[in-house]
Amino acid sequence: MKPHILSLLLLLAAGTAAQAQSAPRFGLKAGVSSATYAGKDNTATTAKIGVNAGITLNLGLTDQLSIQPEVLFSQKGTKLSYNQDNSDVTVFLTNGNAFGRKGSGTYTQTLNYLDVPVLLRYNIGPTDGAGFFVEAGPQVSFLLSQRGEVSGDKATVVLAGPTRNDINSPRTELPCFTVDNTTADLNTTTFGYALGVGYRFSNALSLSARYTGDFSRAYKSGEGKAEVLKPYRDPNVKFTNPEVRNSAFQVQVGYVLGGN
Repeated sequence: MKPHILSLLLLLAAGTAAQAQSAPRFGLKAGVSSATYAGKDNTATTAKIGVNAGITLNLGLTDQLSIQPEVLFSQKGTKLSYNQDNSDVTVFLTNGNAFGRKGSGTYTQTLNYLDVPVLLRYNIGPTDGAGFFVEAGPQVSFLLSQRGEVSGDKATVVLAGPTRNDINSPRTELPCFTVDNTTADLNTTTFGYALGVGYRFSNALSLSARYTGDFSRAYKSGEGKAEVLKPYRDPNVKFTNPEVRNSAFQVQVGYVLGGN
């Protein structure tokens, strides 16, 4: 998980704490996410609902400005439907190396991450603990696990990319999502950002909405290495990892421990 990156973020938080005007305040946070992909090969993907939860540390710089590092368990991923009636191309593990328009279903991928954002937070409202706030900052994410599965006709590989619906298009490379639980083709560390707005009902309770996006690709570049791809190895055609990045909207309820 590249622990030196996490160490740098913790040092940043510690340095900020030394300059803080008020005592550091720990908190808890939980909410729901609507996640999907952005990028060239996200064609036809739709949002997947997940959860997020974790701990926060608010370090006050002034009455209205603070630094807030967080450590959050966060579910991301996507959904993609395939249907033989609209010429979607899905690859199946059948007799031989068969692929084509073979059925209907929905591919669902769940990616479990440990997100570590470090946010600059500005309280727009009064200084008595209530009011609106905005926040923004960098985020590093560590992949914990992934699960890819289908409902409907059982598929092993679901094609991605802008030409996935064109079965007659000549292609030597086929971007695809594999139906398995391995992380062999995924980047285990990604970098991105978080932007949010919220409202503090008191010094203890808050409600916020946030968008998080990655600069890094979710998948490694190049040919897919998953075991489920082996039956389809072909010298003329290769399955490649899709060029996509995580993108998620989150709604969260926060509670400051010991707050008023």
